[in-house]
Amino acid sequence: MSRLFFIFFLSALLLADEYSFDIENIEPKSYEYGGYLRVDNKTQRLRNQDEEYQNQLRLEGLLDFSYFYDIFTFKASAIATHEYIHDKISASDSLFNELYVDAKLNINHSFLVGKKSLMWGKGYFYNPVAFLDRKKDPADPTQAREGFILSKYSYNKSFSGSLKNLSFDFVYLRADDEINKDYRTLNTNKEDSHNTAARLYMLLSDTDIDIIYNYSDKANDKIGVDFSKNIDVNFEIHGEYAKVLNDGFSYLLGLRYLTDFELTIISEYIYRSEGLTKNEIKMSNNMAPFIAKDYAITQVTQKEPFSLLYFNLYYKNMLNLQDFSQQNRIGAGYSFKNNTEIDISYNINSGGSLSEFGKKQVEDFIWLRVTLNY
Repeated sequence: MSRLFFIFFLSALLLADEYSFDIENIEPKSYEYGGYLRVDNKTQRLRNQDEEYQNQLRLEGLLDFSYFYDIFTFKASAIATHEYIHDKISASDSLFNELYVDAKLNINHSFLVGKKSLMWGKGYFYNPVAFLDRKKDPADPTQAREGFILSKYSYNKSFSGSLKNLSFDFVYLRADDEINKDYRTLNTNKEDSHNTAARLYMLLSDTDIDIIYNYSDKANDKIGVDFSKNIDVNFEIHGEYAKVLNDGFSYLLGLRYLTDFELTIISEYIYRSEGLTKNEIKMSNNMAPFIAKDYAITQVTQKEPFSLLYFNLYYKNMLNLQDFSQQNRIGAGYSFKNNTEIDISYNINSGGSLSEFGKKQVEDFIWLRVTLNY
């Protein structure tokens, strides 16, 4: 296990008693910190393998630290992981997800430089307009993701009319064999490139709207639009549309609804013009997420069922609308008063033998996750 991962565990122990009342704790501080220690264990049943079952263990620690001085904010988010599968994988890694300095020049203007996750887009499971971000994992969409090294200028202005807020971001990202190597591989065909993006945000009549343009000297330009609107206090709709000029497009439509008895429903439809059809999926060995043209993903979460405090039940379905294979997950979570969370779920990939989820190496698995937040 990496040295950085050990430091996270030691930090959690040292910080465990930091919450006794002290008048100094309510005064503004020049720094903030937080993070978690997490254990994921998956007991998996395999298809067409020499062994029927395998156990996958992942240890993860994340530490966020922010320091404030005058107009400057320094942010560091470090993560360390260790993955283990008996006789197959034993690997440790550590890196910074984010490491940047943000300068608030005045009430309207700011400038940022460093490694940053932009997190553009309104979708919960997928973001077509997140041109300068790494893609989400639909099985774990809230997982912390590594950013890219970039610079960003931002302008922000508030108003009193129907246009309540307007902001503008201009981003520059250089990709070569030393800086943003992953972006160079995935987006510019392993060619050194200069990439820029401009985003205009508006809060117009209680509707969030983003308009995005992405330029690259080695790849086709992209345009994107997204929106989010509260129809009622408990009902929100959102959508995204992204177009690669002279090439394909993708879009997402979704909703989030909260019932009176605290049942939360999140449902999204995803379409990708460059995705695979049913017949193409049969011939493909690509196991990456979102390979098909379209999907429907729905997650239903019941908070504190049967009046059980700090407890929740949930169900999630990811349906490939080309071959109708699917991934289902049913689980339960509990939050302890010491900031520890336990989540356990049963997950199954089902479908025809040549369908996307029917071809997955893992047929089904039990996923146990324990998280200590600090």
